[in-house]
Amino acid sequence: MPDFRSYCPTLDPNVPQITLSADESHHLISVNRARQGDPVIIFDGFGNEWASEITIANKREAVLEGKAFNHHSPPLQRIALAQSIPKSKGLENIIRKATELGIQDIYPLISNRTETKIRDGKEKTKNEKWLGVAIEGAKQSGNPFIPTIHPAQRLDLFLEKESGNFQLKLIASLEEGSATLHGQIEKAVLNPNASGIFLVGPEGDFTETEYTQIRQADFLPVSLGPYVLKCETAAVKALSILQHEFSKWAP
Repeated sequence: MPDFRSYCPTLDPNVPQITLSADESHHLISVNRARQGDPVIIFDGFGNEWASEITIANKREAVLEGKAFNHHSPPLQRIALAQSIPKSKGLENIIRKATELGIQDIYPLISNRTETKIRDGKEKTKNEKWLGVAIEGAKQSGNPFIPTIHPAQRLDLFLEKESGNFQLKLIASLEEGSATLHGQIEKAVLNPNASGIFLVGPEGDFTETEYTQIRQADFLPVSLGPYVLKCETAAVKALSILQHEFSKWAP
């Protein structure tokens, strides 16, 4: 795989000449110091890639010539993360790691103990920033897909309107007696098209009232080990284990 990867959301297998946006051109030419003739993989986040070559190394409007087009089929199994928004840049770190792992959906949630607040009118800006982080993760990892980052929403609305779209619903839990992830999956009836979502709480965990709502939405409590993990660590560990377990049902 070439050292350089660039993002272009509008790839066409019939149009081999690609002009990058100003931001992508700057990153490729000024930051990565790519030059005319260098090979670059351009991806659109939907599984399409052009193996290309730089023809105009302009830091404001780089132009590349596609040499070979490739389409990657999406995974049969859908794995998602529902994450109560942590403070500072916690969610950005989680999005980057989840993209590197190949997770398909990320649901940022606002719960009672969420410390980070999204000001009115700033939702679009926040989503654009999260998308940028996912693109960075896809560039670094070579993942041809970018996860769908859903708009931030309240936990209760997510439980009511979104969580029912998944076959297996799990929550990272500190409750005594929580089963292991392997144990919960063993009891589930899964198939090659299985879908699963992991719910991870904020610093300080969910409240008792929220736990009641989560249980009523049929989420199964899962232990991630004997230690109390930061939410960022819990998210990455949970997704990694779920991905491993789901791979056993892959064709």
